[in-house]
Amino acid sequence: MRTNNYYPRELREEIASLYLAGENSYEELSNYHKVNASTIRTWVRRYQDSKNVVSLHRDPNPSEDMARKKKEAEKSPEVARLEARIRELELQNQALNTLIDVAERNGIGIRKKSGVKQ
Repeated sequence: MRTNNYYPRELREEIASLYLAGENSYEELSNYHKVNASTIRTWVRRYQDSKNVVSLHRDPNPSEDMARKKKEAEKSPEVARLEARIRELELQNQALNTLIDVAERNGIGIRKKSGVKQ
């Protein structure tokens, strides 16, 4: 772990984005980047607040889970399956856009620019 408390903004945002993309846990990122896991949790919270970002990791909330499960039990299996797939695709889209935003901030132009001939 680092001995000083300063980490560049780009590193903080990159680590928060990696966590929010849903592919790494706090512990994995902590071990790889040599940053305390609780520090990464703080960065993720701040990044979410500043960017209005939703995590792909599930935050346990029992009361919401019970209400959602009751509502889903009343739906047909096909509707429930389609709604779950829509949620999954929306999260995937958001994760990909987050990764593209990080790449763009790091000087990697990925999005098509208007007026470019193909």
